[in-house]
Amino acid sequence: MNLETRSPEPSSPSLAELLEERHEDIIQRWTGRLRGGLVTGRPTRCELENHIGDYLWEMAAVLRQHEATGDLPVPEWSPRARARGAWHPRGGFDVRELLREYHVLHECILDLVEETNVRVTLGEVRAMSAFISLGIAEGVAEYTRQCDERAPLGDEERFRLLVEGVEDYAIYMLDPEGRVMSWNAGAERIKGYAAREVLGQSFTRFYTPEDVAAGVPDKCLQTAAIHGHCRTEALRVHKDGHRFWADAVITALRDEHGVLRGFSDVTRDISKRKRAEQALRETTQRLRAILETAVDGIITIDERGRIQDVNPATTRIFGYAPEELIGRNVGILMPEPYRCAHDGYMDNGLSTDVRRVIGIGREVEGLRKDGSVFPLELSISETLLPQGRLFTGLVRDITARKRAERTQAFFIEVGTVLSQSLDVPTTLKRLASLAVTHLCDYCMVDLLGEDGRLHRLEMAARAPEKRALLEISRPYPPLLGSHSPVARALESGNAVAVPEITPGWLDAAARNAEHRANLEALGPKSVALVPLVARGRKLGIINLAWTSPHAGDLTADLEVAKGLADRAAVAIDNARLYQEAQEAIRVREDVVAIVSHDLRNPLNAITLSATALLKREDVDERSTKAVSRIYAAAERASGMIRDLLDFTQARVSGIPVQPAPLDFHEHVHRVVEEVQLAWPERHILFHAHGDGRGEWDEGRLAQVVTNLVGNALQHSPAGTPVRVTTWSEGPDVRLEVYNEGDPIPAELRTTLFEPYQRGQEAGEGRGSLGLGLYITRQIVLGHGGTLDVRSTGDEGTTFTVRLPRHQA
Repeated sequence: MNLETRSPEPSSPSLAELLEERHEDIIQRWTGRLRGGLVTGRPTRCELENHIGDYLWEMAAVLRQHEATGDLPVPEWSPRARARGAWHPRGGFDVRELLREYHVLHECILDLVEETNVRVTLGEVRAMSAFISLGIAEGVAEYTRQCDERAPLGDEERFRLLVEGVEDYAIYMLDPEGRVMSWNAGAERIKGYAAREVLGQSFTRFYTPEDVAAGVPDKCLQTAAIHGHCRTEALRVHKDGHRFWADAVITALRDEHGVLRGFSDVTRDISKRKRAEQALRETTQRLRAILETAVDGIITIDERGRIQDVNPATTRIFGYAPEELIGRNVGILMPEPYRCAHDGYMDNGLSTDVRRVIGIGREVEGLRKDGSVFPLELSISETLLPQGRLFTGLVRDITARKRAERTQAFFIEVGTVLSQSLDVPTTLKRLASLAVTHLCDYCMVDLLGEDGRLHRLEMAARAPEKRALLEISRPYPPLLGSHSPVARALESGNAVAVPEITPGWLDAAARNAEHRANLEALGPKSVALVPLVARGRKLGIINLAWTSPHAGDLTADLEVAKGLADRAAVAIDNARLYQEAQEAIRVREDVVAIVSHDLRNPLNAITLSATALLKREDVDERSTKAVSRIYAAAERASGMIRDLLDFTQARVSGIPVQPAPLDFHEHVHRVVEEVQLAWPERHILFHAHGDGRGEWDEGRLAQVVTNLVGNALQHSPAGTPVRVTTWSEGPDVRLEVYNEGDPIPAELRTTLFEPYQRGQEAGEGRGSLGLGLYITRQIVLGHGGTLDVRSTGDEGTTFTVRLPRHQA
């Protein structure tokens, strides 16, 4: 069922309706309190049980008039108050009883308002107070008139009856010229003057200087003389000079012939009420200012879904004027399926009292007046009022936030996808795919080649029919230096957004008639041109196109495209650098392999010749020394070549190992003895512990021991020993090579096992390329083991090799 067709919920009764509906209840409350001791002394006939009902009916009529016009009641609306004042003297009436009866009536009404949770406005309270004040004034005036019939105006007894015990109201009499003729205790308390200070004085001293200058006191007397009453709410002046708000009713006093005898003035201090009203007005103004300046929309609806109020932000967000929304069902602001869901929630809430619509930060969609749908965040609170439940919705347009979230997620995807390849064609293909998936309808990527021209290397489109058209455009990349807008964008280095493609733009972009026809067939309506720039160098340009008018913010999409282009340019640049580095490595490795292979033959010839000469007995000692040096040099050169070949093999596919049964301790000991022969002047200690049986590559393991022991001998003081120790550790074996001397610098430890790293103590002419530790580590890794180093000034340097007995 459409909520708009339902009959409205009954609204909260007004104060006038409360007086009418609870008429008898008010009378009973009032009578009961008067007789129950709230009024001291004997009950009197001045309670007027037979006439208070009429007084309440007239009060309700005055309040209804106030609802219709917003005006305060006027004296002519109070005949029953005047009649009531005329009845009182017959029962031994005095002013104190009159004030107490009105006070009790006022309290009874306010208590009933509080009990029934009736929503009373400030205007209604002021109208009721004004009506009661007029009743009091008319009662006082009638009492005075009846007293005057029995005694002169200044009679001492009448004055005593008038002022005795009355302190809540200032009640005093004025002569026709406005001079004070009587003064009660309430007047002394409220205005601060004793009777002797004001009797015979003009009542203008109670008015502010501004009002006196404007003739306000005289106007009040004239109004009272003409209309019978003059009621005002205005500032009055206390004796000590401070100002207070007063509710004053001046009533004309006439004799039986209509001759003006003077005036009565009944004044009540309403400063407290005025301060409360001012505080409420300020609070209301602040609240209104907050509502009007709030960035978020604030919508109030009733429990039938009808909009009761909106703030200016709501009109800005949804595009409706307030008068277009108030009274309408809130579903006008919701697209489907949210509209039907909301109606269901409201129906369920009314029938089960389960408020599923209540919540904070729910993300839904809104519908603007122009029909556009947008994301919004909705928070709803519920308020229970006498007239029913009200719901306040706080609406925040999160279009920008959602765009930022999508952009962030897009950039994360871009970074992930583009980082997965260091191949330029693959990178370009992924770039174009990302562009048409998230941004545009088709995309073309042009890169600068070594010839200084643009080449169209990649294209992509959402629609399959556009892909064939893009292939036709492949031979037509923009020419640098031409009038092509694409070329100009690349030359300027700035991204360009073209919201609307014109025939002139197509003419400038086309290379020839065939290309112009192809562009026409592609049908671009909007275009974004974004240069690819990395490390300050222009790499090319991305052409993003939309085949329908761009519905969103093209500027925002241009910024996203720039982010895509920046990341793509870095990926393309990295791919090119990687390819260049790979090509350089390949060339270097080819050179190393060729040189190493070609050097082996002459070195072998040198070694064989030197060996033959050393074996001859007819060679003198001088020649033998020379040949020995030649042999040693050839051996070092052969070792360098082996290292280069091993390095090349390690970089390409890893050093191969061929494990075979071997005793680890015996093999290491044998290699250490061979090294000792090459270093006869140094002392090498060897220790072995445990079972050394396992499977390892004998030759490669010999390289490990030779490199580590040779490294220790080379980098330790001449007079210190080198210790070589082997252990058996369950399924593994361990080799430690220790030497004394200065520790390895901390900055070298991170690159110690990298190629071409030579220590400062390597010395000249030792034939070292800085590949020994790199090759050693590769051999250990090939066996499935580990190689570590520990080096300190106190403990020296220890290289530790751990190898499994059997490879997995």
